Amino acid sequence: MTRIPHGLIYRRAARVLIVDEDDRALLFFGGGLVRQDADYYFTVGGAVDEGESLAEAAAREVLEETGLRVTPEELGPLVAHTEGAWTTHDGVRFYSDDNFFFLRTSHFEVSLDGLEAGEEKEISRYEWLSMEDLRSTDAYVFPIGLAGVLKRLISGEDVTGPIELPWVDQSSR
Repeated sequence: MTRIPHGLIYRRAARVLIVDEDDRALLFFGGGLVRQDADYYFTVGGAVDEGESLAEAAAREVLEETGLRVTPEELGPLVAHTEGAWTTHDGVRFYSDDNFFFLRTSHFEVSLDGLEAGEEKEISRYEWLSMEDLRSTDAYVFPIGLAGVLKRLISGEDVTGPIELPWVDQSSR
């Protein structure tokens, strides 16, 4: 059991690494959430609601954030995990517990119509990025180590349990 430092808001999240038939990952792009002077790519997903399993939350988030309907069973097992503390640019402190699923799907046109008000502010756009795009971007990519995990999953490596990814608090950089 993880000990959450006093004063932080705990946020358990279900996230999905969505990859199309051309090995491109669907990521959102935004800026200013952690640091007002930095841009970020991040995965589809969000907070787990009371009574939801991780897979149920992930499937719900995929539908809300992209318009793609998937079942929890289509997501399979967890493939990656990371957790740690961070602070928004305006001083709200969180402890995130991020759990990742992998979804291989045909390329589709993303619909951002289901975004919540806060998400509309955080997400500037979405992009389908190749592994080369991920390695060469000047923007931060969350989670740290995403390109390496995607490379392993795309190659068909059998991941026997969630890959533990490092946590770096970007607000302190």
